[in-house]
Amino acid sequence: MRIYKKLFILIAILPKVLISQYYTSGADPASIKWNRIETKNFRVVFPREFTEKGQYVAKILEEVYKYGGNSLQHKPRRINVLVHSETAYSNGFVSWAPKRIELYNNPNQHMYAQDWLQQLALHEFRHVVQLDKLNDGFTKMLSYILGEQAVGASLGLFVPMWFLEGDAVVAETALTKSGRGRSPWFEQGIRAQIMDKRLYSYEKAMFGSYRDYVPNHYEMGYQLVAGARARYGSDVWEKALYHTGRNPLVITPFNQGQKKVTSLNKVDLYQSTFGELKQQWERQDSVTQKSGFEDITKLSMDYVNYQYPVALGQNSYAAELSGPGEVSRFVSVDKGGEVRDLFVPGSRNNEPFSYANQTLCWAELEPDPRWENRMFSVIKCYHLPTQKITKITRKSRYLSPALSSDGRNIVAVRVDNRNNYRLVILDKKTGTVLRELQHGNNNYLFTPSWSMDGTKIVCIALSSEGKEIAMLDLENEEWERITEPSFQDISLPKWGMDNEILFTAGYSGTEEIYSVKNGEISQVTQSKYGSTGAIMDGNVLVYCNYTANGYQLVMAKKQEVLNIPLNNVNDYSVKLHEVLSAQEMRKPEFSSVDTVSDYEVKKYSKWNLLNFHSWAPGFINVNDEQVGAGVTALSQNLLGTASTSLGLNADAQKSLEKYYFNFKYQGWYPVIDLEVKHGDDRIKYTDNDDTIAYRINQKRIQTEVKLDISLPFNLTRGKYSTYLQPSIGYGVLKRTGYDIDVVRTAENRFGREVTETDIINVPDIAYRTLEYSLYFHRLLRRSERDVTTRWGQIAQVLYQSTPWGNMDAGGILGLYSRVYLPGFMKHHSIRVDNSYQHKTMGDEYEDGGLVLHQTLGNYFSAPRGYNSKPNDRMYSFKGDYIFPVCNPDLNLSGVIYLKRVTANLFYDYSRTFRETEFTSGEIVDVNKNFSSTGFELRGEVHACRFMFPFTVGYRYARLLETNQNKHEFLLGINISGFSIGH
Repeated sequence: MRIYKKLFILIAILPKVLISQYYTSGADPASIKWNRIETKNFRVVFPREFTEKGQYVAKILEEVYKYGGNSLQHKPRRINVLVHSETAYSNGFVSWAPKRIELYNNPNQHMYAQDWLQQLALHEFRHVVQLDKLNDGFTKMLSYILGEQAVGASLGLFVPMWFLEGDAVVAETALTKSGRGRSPWFEQGIRAQIMDKRLYSYEKAMFGSYRDYVPNHYEMGYQLVAGARARYGSDVWEKALYHTGRNPLVITPFNQGQKKVTSLNKVDLYQSTFGELKQQWERQDSVTQKSGFEDITKLSMDYVNYQYPVALGQNSYAAELSGPGEVSRFVSVDKGGEVRDLFVPGSRNNEPFSYANQTLCWAELEPDPRWENRMFSVIKCYHLPTQKITKITRKSRYLSPALSSDGRNIVAVRVDNRNNYRLVILDKKTGTVLRELQHGNNNYLFTPSWSMDGTKIVCIALSSEGKEIAMLDLENEEWERITEPSFQDISLPKWGMDNEILFTAGYSGTEEIYSVKNGEISQVTQSKYGSTGAIMDGNVLVYCNYTANGYQLVMAKKQEVLNIPLNNVNDYSVKLHEVLSAQEMRKPEFSSVDTVSDYEVKKYSKWNLLNFHSWAPGFINVNDEQVGAGVTALSQNLLGTASTSLGLNADAQKSLEKYYFNFKYQGWYPVIDLEVKHGDDRIKYTDNDDTIAYRINQKRIQTEVKLDISLPFNLTRGKYSTYLQPSIGYGVLKRTGYDIDVVRTAENRFGREVTETDIINVPDIAYRTLEYSLYFHRLLRRSERDVTTRWGQIAQVLYQSTPWGNMDAGGILGLYSRVYLPGFMKHHSIRVDNSYQHKTMGDEYEDGGLVLHQTLGNYFSAPRGYNSKPNDRMYSFKGDYIFPVCNPDLNLSGVIYLKRVTANLFYDYSRTFRETEFTSGEIVDVNKNFSSTGFELRGEVHACRFMFPFTVGYRYARLLETNQNKHEFLLGINISGFSIGH
């Protein structure tokens, strides 16, 4: 029975899964000139300015290719790689319809001890291996029928995200001397959860929770994939993917594949693996001597993080507060644990902020107004006494800015679009670059910090030998090596007392605070799960201590902390990475790429617009999310600027739209969207009575063309998401007319005879439409647990008319606004909609004693529970109170997992105005009120362990004018563009 349920759900959501693959990351600036390098296994496309690093990317990808798929016993087919070099965003991803790797060149300030481009090559190539291995057996046969979307569908339906990302983290760890699997901070979240709380159900670990903090699929996935490899060998996951590709119709092929090796289903494997890890973690904890501390923040029952503390003076500190139920913000915390909000910044990378002279300073991400793949990282300051915010730089890529102690200068890390890394010193008032310095051979730099006298700067430097602490003497602009380079994940250096430097490292198997002075490293703290981000406030050490409920601020007197020389530090941690590394026979030698000859570089034309990647014996309209009988071919070019759809719709009810063509181009500042529908139908009709007969049997042909031009502007700044889009649409509709044969007869003594014949001509229809739209929103950032935003505004103006052609269908003006307000409790919101539409009348005709007019349809809907009402004008009000009811994490294993229940209490009201004209000349104004009130309940559920959540709900509406009750079933599925990334 369970198999039949899963098969039913699979068939129901397969169209949505197919559509979800067609993912585009957006467009790069139109001014970019593109180059390409063709290697044996990759085509690498990159901006012309990135050519030197483009060579490097091509070489390291070929090096990774030799070994990156060995443990999965697979060498993938050739693939395209696209490099985006105009963004401060750090990531990479693989998508399979069309199949390609996309890399974002900008390193972040929280990465482990390996070159960023090497990290991306390893991690994303492993995803390519995973997906290409699925293209086997029955899935490969489906690929001939469906194109590249067949693999994506198999992936989305059967392969869990924890495996995809966990296995990629395993690869980056096993094939190098670094990787997240070697970093203690990467396991502390799930270790603390299991040891201090419990092992959550498989479904909760897989799909997350709104009630509890659940480590993400990277963290959980690494432990599960690595733990299984350590127990059963490196081929356990090869068998799972092999079985999935060859036998997708068995409904749970991935589970059955790994079960052939482990003899456990995936739930039992999950419980067994983490049960064993828990025992090892408990042994680690029992033999580790802890250091003492005092709490500053009060331990919350909810999960919250206090990170990157800075001293404000008078036993008060500032920190960045974040968590699933919080909008990230800067707060002050006094010694008694009292927390007060200071400022809500915009979107930020995971990096420190600084404080000096009563001013906070940080870097904030700002998108380009038009180009999705260009993003800046600008420096901002906030003066606490005046509450004034100042933007120091514009259109920049600065990371981890730090104010000097006098507040006059800022030091920051800068990355350009050629991956040149510099330490820069800026004037705080003007943003002018005063100095620009390089470390070594373009070594990447992390989190700089000033000495109290402003004469020295300390930071982390990353080279091919690993990470080291480096100090810059500003007087002579010379670098001094403070610690020897290693692949230990060290971070966050800060000046302590008497030229001592505090930093975070994982020498003991957990992240802890260490100090270095005169070349000697000593351990300062030892916690249960990890400590980071230390500062000295007088003789008090203040730092972040990790708990199962997040990072808490704690303090310890300097004379009471540990002082253990590094040689005496013991590491009792679980070292899965050692087993993984031993399973890899050979590993990439990135140093060898320097000896590889450069590849030939050729131009890549941005006018490569067609790349047909998927097709199907079915009709797929991506824009309208329609799937039906027919044939479809889909194209998307590598640059993501052009997408094309060709289709044949075999639905008899859609015969006038039988042939479908859509082309969208977003490589220019305006986005152009062209859609053409063409078809025909046959009107066949006969109506007889005693004296007259009407007969029709003719083909009717229709062509509809729509051309939309829009200018999408992402104006997001600070804590508000701001968007503006004007657009104009031009449409043409042509439909051929037809003739109606009219035959009149009369009775005579011989029977009936034809007395008259006539033809009624229904003329061709040919008219053109113009539609204008102006859309704007400004919405406050929200937390993960907010059902919707708690403050914001949306406004839209719409107008459509039919000014040309042989038919006037009238026009319509629409005005719309939406306001969000905070509700009475946390995560509650109030939503208020107001809308008004006014129609102008088109061609006049008579019917049943009435004078009627051609009119356009409605822009806005009637109150909930009512069907659409005819109107010339309509005003509507809709008010909702939206709130979470509960986060039950209710689990019926393998069948359903209910994450959250939300509710809307609503009241809707509309007033319609309509003028009714009779053929006698009488005119009657008909004005009506329609209102309803009620509630909606929605549950977010995962059925049969499919990764995409369904929304299942119920709506009750009381129609106040008619005293009727209406009941509706609500169903939706939340699928966005599907890709897997770094």
